[in-house]
Parts: sequence; structure tokens; C-alpha cells
Amino acid sequence: MIFMPSKSMSIANKLGIVLATSMIASTQVMAQEDRYVDIMPFVTRVDSDRNTDRQSAGLRAVYGWQTSGNWFTEVQLFGTQLDRRSNRFQSPPVVPSPYVYTGKLVPSSEDDLAGLGMDVVYSFSGRNGYGPFLLGGLGVSHNNTKFDYGVQETNAFVNLGAGITSGAISQNGLKVRAEVRYMRDFFAEDFDDWQFGVGVSIPLSQPPAPAPVVMAPPPEPKPEIVNIDSDGDGVLDQNDRCPNTLPGAKVDEYGCVIKDQTITLENIQFEFNSAKLTPRAEASLNKVVQSLRDQANTQVEVAGHTDSQGNDGYNLRLSGQRAESVRRYLIASGIDAARITARGYGETKPIASNATEAGRAQNRRVELTFR
Repeated sequence: MIFMPSKSMSIANKLGIVLATSMIASTQVMAQEDRYVDIMPFVTRVDSDRNTDRQSAGLRAVYGWQTSGNWFTEVQLFGTQLDRRSNRFQSPPVVPSPYVYTGKLVPSSEDDLAGLGMDVVYSFSGRNGYGPFLLGGLGVSHNNTKFDYGVQETNAFVNLGAGITSGAISQNGLKVRAEVRYMRDFFAEDFDDWQFGVGVSIPLSQPPAPAPVVMAPPPEPKPEIVNIDSDGDGVLDQNDRCPNTLPGAKVDEYGCVIKDQTITLENIQFEFNSAKLTPRAEASLNKVVQSLRDQANTQVEVAGHTDSQGNDGYNLRLSGQRAESVRRYLIASGIDAARITARGYGETKPIASNATEAGRAQNRRVELTFR
């Protein structure tokens, strides 16, 4: 739609239509990465052949959007009123009727000039901060002169321009825009006009600011799998269902003690000719307690043995008393009494020669048999 002002329309009304049309256009165009509306009063220096005053004021409204990178497209509407030049008044041409005049157009000394156009703009900084720009485009102008030239009052125009936009001057991103344009208006014998404008640029949408680069925290180190066999039973801790196996015990693939085997308890001593445990023996039995707690559902027999010195009957009774002393200590430490039995074997099951002190020491022992 081409804006065609009438002869009776005031310059204020024209400018109001320009602004309203620009705002309507901004709501109908699909949102782009960057959109803006510019409102710009300007001063024009027109061609002397227009037979008007050389200077006049006008107003331009621009709707622009980013097309690619630093390239933008703008739609412009502008209007200005060129007043009569008193010392160069032309007589009206002879026009038989509207829209049939075919002779040379002689501009009158009054002209309401309006235009609608489209420009391609290259902004050297992409409208980020202070940025110079170049533009060029074409459009349609309407010269509403004192004399009615009919359809010949609407013609094409081309324009070229250069300018600069400032950085934001307010929190909402408002900017200042200044420019100069050369306009070639193909009305009558063609006119060369210049326009100088300064106005405001109002952002409608802007690309979001880049998010601050935050260094990701280093990944948590994966727990190191350490191949440890704490109880030395041949099964790694990570697979051991029955930890704290007693030294010398045979276990299955899960680290649990196999039934029907006997192991000798280490460092189990008694006071001389007595069934009372020494402090060192109690400390050793604490390890047995922990092992039995971790070897669930096992039944054990505590067996006491002596060397061959002394009376056979006495040795049998002493070995039984010592086995019972160990059993009671285990029960007192929390092991279920139903899991433990005690028996003395005296000197009947030697594992070494009783002829030497070293052999007799081996025979004086306490064993644990798993049932």
C-alpha cells in the first residue's frame, strides 16, 4: 500500500500516520534475531528546480531487522512539506482535465513530499556499541504539488546513505542514530535531494547476551578398586562374604570356612598347672571372637591337648578344663553358646615328639574344629 497524502492533510497528520504505520508493521513482521524501530527528524536540502524553499524539516520512521550477521533490512516511511519559494513562482500549466496532462511538468512552489521504501544496511559492528553503517535502497515517492498532475505525481526514487548508531544510552537499550542520505526523486525532470537526520533507535528484541563461561568442576575421581585380601584367605575383600578368617583355615570361593577341618589357635597359653587364661591368650581369643561372628551359622568344637608329662588322667582333666575355659570366654564375648562345644583330649593326640621341649610345646595346644 502506497501512502498518498491529500492536499488538505497537515504535516502533523502525515507524521502521525508515519509513526502509526511503523508500529503496526513492527507487530506484523516475524520476530528476527534483532529488531528495532527508529524515529528520526531530519532536515532536507532539495533540488533548486523544485521551485520551493531549499531547506525544510521532515520526519522518518524505520523498521529494521537483522537478516544475516552485520546485514540488516529496513523499511522506511518519511514525509516533509516544502513551502513556496516567493521569488520564483511558476504559472500553472494548462491542464485540460486531471490525469491527461502530457507536456513538460513544471513543479509548483509548494510540495508535500512523502515516500515509502526499503533499504539494505551494512552495520560494521552489527549494532553492538558505536557502529557506522552504509545503506542503499529504492522506493516510491509521492509529490503532492499545488497543481494536480494526477498519476504522474507518484514515482520511484533511489537513495544512498551513511551514518552511525551509538551504544545504548539507557537500561532498555535506547540508542542515538545519525545519518545523511542522497535521494534521487524521479518526479518531473528528476530531483537530487539531501537529507540529514538525528533520532532515536528503539530495540524491539536483541540476541541474549552470551552466558558467562563457567569452568565445569573436575569430575569426581572414580574410587580406586584395590585388590586386597585383608585376612589372607585367598579371597579378595571385595568378594569376601566371611571376612576375618583365622590363619590356616581353608575357605570356599566366598571366603567362608569349609566344614570338617581343624585349625590350631595361636598364642593360647594358661597359667602354670591351671586352666586360667593369660592376658596374652585373651587378646588372641578376641580375634577368634571376631572371626566366629563373621563366619555365620558355623558350629565349632574347642579341643584342649597336653604333652605326655604327668599323669594321664590328670592331663585329660586339665585339657578339658582348659577347653571349657576358652569356650566360656567366647560365650562371654557374644558368641552363641549353642554354636560351641568343648572337649579335652589330654595327651592322646600328639602332633610332635614328646621327647623334646619343642615337641612338647607343640603338643600343648588348643584347636578349633569346624563341624
